[in-house]
Amino acid sequence: MKKSKILQTKPNESHARSIVKAVSYRLVIIISIFITTLLTTGKLASAVQVTGITAITGTIIYYVHERIWSRIKWGRIK
Repeated sequence: MKKSKILQTKPNESHARSIVKAVSYRLVIIISIFITTLLTTGKLASAVQVTGITAITGTIIYYVHERIWSRIKWGRIK
């Protein structure tokens, strides 16, 4: 089966770069989720719990998303 010309055979970013990008992005999102949950519920325990769960799941999802997009040629400027 012929591969699409949109997909590259190898990503042009290292796993380490993808991890650092994911972690730095997640830190911004974690702070946002914590503040939003705290302001919404008024409960520190709820804010910590929601933030912890979303920090873990969100980081994993973002990493997978980045690895998929690193293989897509579409929209890159050479």
